[in-house]
Amino acid sequence: MLGLLLAPLLYNFAAAAETPDPFVHPPQLERDVRFWIRVYTEVTTDQGLLHDDWNLGLVYEVLRFDPAASPAQRERRVAEAKARYASLLKRFAAGSVDDLTPHERRILHAFGERATPADFRDAIERIRFQLGQADRFHEGLIRAAVWEKQIARTLTQHGVPAEIAALPHVESSFNLAAYSKVGAAGLWQFMPSTAKRFMRVDGVVDERLDPYSATEAAANLMLYNYRLLGTWPLAVTAYNHGPGGLRRAQDELGTSDIAVIVKRYQGKTFGFASRNFYVAFLAALEVDRNAEKFFGPLTRLPDTDSTPTELPDYVPIDALAKAFKVDMGALRVLNPALRPPIWNGARFVPRGYALRLPGTPPPAEITAGWARLPPTQRYVAQRNDGAHRLRRGETLAGVAAASGVSLSRLLAANGWSSTRAVTRGDTVRIPMPASRAEASGSAPAEAAALGVAAPPTAEAPSVPGTPSALGAITAPGAPSIPGATGTPGEHEYVVRPGDVLSAIARRTGTSETVLKEANGLKAAEFIYPGQRLKLGAAATAAAAAAATGVVPPEPPATLPVLTVAAQRPPKEPVSVRQAESTALLPAAAPTGNSDTTDYGVGADNTVIVQAAETLGHYADWSGVSSQALRSVNKLHKNAMVTLGHKVKLQFSRVTPAQFEATRREYHQHLQEEFFAGHRIAGTENYAVKRGDSLWVIAQQHADLPVWLVAQYNPDVDFNDVRPGTAITLPRVVPINRQ
Repeated sequence: MLGLLLAPLLYNFAAAAETPDPFVHPPQLERDVRFWIRVYTEVTTDQGLLHDDWNLGLVYEVLRFDPAASPAQRERRVAEAKARYASLLKRFAAGSVDDLTPHERRILHAFGERATPADFRDAIERIRFQLGQADRFHEGLIRAAVWEKQIARTLTQHGVPAEIAALPHVESSFNLAAYSKVGAAGLWQFMPSTAKRFMRVDGVVDERLDPYSATEAAANLMLYNYRLLGTWPLAVTAYNHGPGGLRRAQDELGTSDIAVIVKRYQGKTFGFASRNFYVAFLAALEVDRNAEKFFGPLTRLPDTDSTPTELPDYVPIDALAKAFKVDMGALRVLNPALRPPIWNGARFVPRGYALRLPGTPPPAEITAGWARLPPTQRYVAQRNDGAHRLRRGETLAGVAAASGVSLSRLLAANGWSSTRAVTRGDTVRIPMPASRAEASGSAPAEAAALGVAAPPTAEAPSVPGTPSALGAITAPGAPSIPGATGTPGEHEYVVRPGDVLSAIARRTGTSETVLKEANGLKAAEFIYPGQRLKLGAAATAAAAAAATGVVPPEPPATLPVLTVAAQRPPKEPVSVRQAESTALLPAAAPTGNSDTTDYGVGADNTVIVQAAETLGHYADWSGVSSQALRSVNKLHKNAMVTLGHKVKLQFSRVTPAQFEATRREYHQHLQEEFFAGHRIAGTENYAVKRGDSLWVIAQQHADLPVWLVAQYNPDVDFNDVRPGTAITLPRVVPINRQ
């Protein structure tokens, strides 16, 4: 048995050679694929392999644990075994090779006749433990049958190879509720930051846990990786490591050969998990295709039929169960994306959510279900926690509108009059939002004036003479908004370095949409220092209302200089309890890394200008004046920096590392704000026309920021784009996060 541990690991690729396969099987990786097949089929979670983390053909020992042993006891057992083999390797390095047992001699021979003392010393650091997964994989094969048809259909619709359907074996063993220690969740183990590009992820709905939404997202992410990297093996590897690191590997090594990259790339975060992700995927695919060969006859779970129906209003989950005559347990199984606040009644199922009902009921039955749902159980806004602490810039009217209640109802719930002055930190009690019955019967006009959704048939006129708490009348001597100029009704805001449209909207009491419309902006990035923005009527009213007891808005703040702390990789699981909640191979970059942009500073203190950056940003982040940077770069006073060009920086106030951290934080914030209200639902091809530029293309597509277009087309030089050039545009749709 021990001899087999060190024997060459062979792999049969005959089946794969019969048909064209987008997933190559390089001979250099055969041994590693066989290692993972063994992990998946021979070694259970009560066992594990102590092995060399580079030469996977070198397995020192199969450790077997008492099923009743605690994780701490298992960890001690692993530590003792590692120490034992480390001592053996030290003996080999010292030339002490006499009196070896047959097992020890096999290990010595595995290093080859030309092994040097340094080879043995280096191997000490490479001793690694891998928990077996055979029982988990077997369970995953049984569970997979429930989702196979749906996954296959989704991948086909997106043009993604069918083989990708095996990836959840590596990520979660097809466990919908799987959570990792670094925050990944669901069937496809999405990190929150990456998931929010494609799905809704918050305290009410987490679509990572929904196999339908998560599979759509996985298909879109795989296509994104493939477009950036050009091969499916690299696209799969990027699922773990991120496409940015793989693009650097391609540039460094001058190749897209997966075997060369796996064996030769030395990126800082390209560790064991990233190196082995593709071979683990190939192993999972081989086992999935030949399940009965490895596990014998399988009794798989039956496929589950369900029908989605989109909610036009906010509705309590128990009311939906009653209206559609569905058991709450069945609803919970079919709608795993709904979080605990939905099920305990603290929140409503949100408007726009596609509720899944069991089976395939005819449309007439679904219509009858909606008819049984009374208007008093259909609400115009999400249910609040019951209390809200006022922040800077908030008005009672704004709180009422966001909560789906009338101002008079909010005041009554708190025992206040309409002249109540509020200050920062005050706690406001929030009553239940208006139901459809109330909105359509008692006060539709008031609801509409407050921004509350009214019934489609209601014509809601504006309400004159609104009390001051609404923040809708002007008053003399209103405090000024930093950056704002002019008189009420003619307000303007002068853009300053570091400003983004979303922050300006918050400070001036308006919205990005109002600012875009008032200033003819097609995208949030079309602002620059010194630009005068019209604030529009809503912002004018909010500014004037500052004199009526409203907490003044936050003054603008420069982005902090952040220190990026190194993150330790999670420990390898040593017990089934630990393995159940984590992917087999943890993500190399737990913070998410779908952004492939290089935000680094060159050795010559230069940076490449990226989308949504200005010279004012560079001045703020480096702590010097814009004029100083203009002088260094020989730019006249009206010249603007251009996407893709180099800019020389000065680092007398901050270090390049601090600059990089602040720069990344700026872009992360920009992207998080965008994906708080949008998601990527797919892509479309676009042929560049004469006169097009990155800015023009983004303007032609509503809600499509230039930085996102640039991310999807990193190899396109938009300063020299030719008519007919094919580019990829992400298809962006708004997302309701209430």
